[in-house]
Amino acid sequence: MIKFTATTKDGKRLLGLGLSHVNLDRLREGKPINIDGTSVGIEGLDVLIFAGETEASMAKALKPSITAETILHE
Repeated sequence: MIKFTATTKDGKRLLGLGLSHVNLDRLREGKPINIDGTSVGIEGLDVLIFAGETEASMAKALKPSITAETILHE
């Protein structure tokens, strides 16, 4: 995986993540990728990349981790 941050022409911050085929295979095996935000200069924010067959199946898989503070955008 490659990770980068940049500033767009519009002045917005951009986080880029490039996944290798090995990363994609891991996701297909149900192994999520956790990225420590400090590794890309974003303090206080981690990124979790995961995959599922459908949005509904991913929401169901997340259900045990969802708390009152969780905001799910589908």
